[in-house]
Amino acid sequence: MIDVVLPEQGPLVELVRPYATRCLFNRRGILRKVELKARPWHTLSMLLAGWRAYRDMFASYDVCYVNTVVCVAAIAALRGRRGGAYVHVREIPSPGVRWVFKALLRFSGATVMYNSGATAAAFGLPGAVIYNGVGAPAYMSEPGYTGARELRIAIIGRINPWKGQQFVLEALQTVGRALPVQIRIIGDVFPGYEALLDALRAAAGACDQIVEIEGFTNHPEAHFAWADFVLVPSILPEPFGRVAIESFAAGRPVIASNAGGLQEIVTDGATGLLFAPGDAEDFVRVLQRAVALTPEQYGAMAEAARQTYERRFTVRSYMDAIAEHVSAPHMLQPVQPQPSPHSTGQS
Repeated sequence: MIDVVLPEQGPLVELVRPYATRCLFNRRGILRKVELKARPWHTLSMLLAGWRAYRDMFASYDVCYVNTVVCVAAIAALRGRRGGAYVHVREIPSPGVRWVFKALLRFSGATVMYNSGATAAAFGLPGAVIYNGVGAPAYMSEPGYTGARELRIAIIGRINPWKGQQFVLEALQTVGRALPVQIRIIGDVFPGYEALLDALRAAAGACDQIVEIEGFTNHPEAHFAWADFVLVPSILPEPFGRVAIESFAAGRPVIASNAGGLQEIVTDGATGLLFAPGDAEDFVRVLQRAVALTPEQYGAMAEAARQTYERRFTVRSYMDAIAEHVSAPHMLQPVQPQPSPHSTGQS
């Protein structure tokens, strides 16, 4: 029997239903910063109620697996279990908040897993690194950049200051005006942050290049097919970088910030290009490298990206790794921060 607990009804339900005996719903016990600031005592009482509910629930299961550190009540409720307790950490919080989560993980006594070496290094607690996996796209188009037209670059994901969309457009306005590129931004903002979208549109209008801004979509396949490169320009370290492996799955190389989990995914000069986060001049230099690729060089990079996906980031590889670590003895050593072996240091 496999029961899955979600905070509410949503698109995840249909994705997990084929694997679950039951889908249960419990909004209590999830730490949300906005709610904590607005209603601190109510939030704390809900966390306590969630802890009690999970403590009673977990007694009926052989294995309990918590998929994110923000489910703080569920993590706390793991304390006292004799094995079969797991937490998969997928976030790199700010240092102060990270200290709280580290204390919670120690308190729980759970076996910890991480979605990247960068996340593991940030927390510094023993745990295995298990990279996320994504499904292959429903259809693929062959990469077709030959240098005869402008380079097409897609930025896919939530619009947020630290995600870097505004940084990209400001870099093009200042040091990258002559670059022969087209930019397509696919994503939206959280409710209440519409001013970010207005600022992005204003920046797009000030660029010499064609810049399109499209809304959020659950089906980005057409945008991957349009793009020559997918750009992940995050200012802060990404815990992983799901869009990067989705791009690889579609046979598209990636231009990305050389930080966090992205530097474990993208190999500079082989499956994409890396630049220093938030450095406009380095970013423009990398775009110049991309524009200068010959058709043969670009084709080899696109093929290497696809092969990397098939070797490291499929759903099957992810499922196999989870099954191995959940069922195996857990004699894990602390993960030490190390430079990524996949970055060549080129810029």
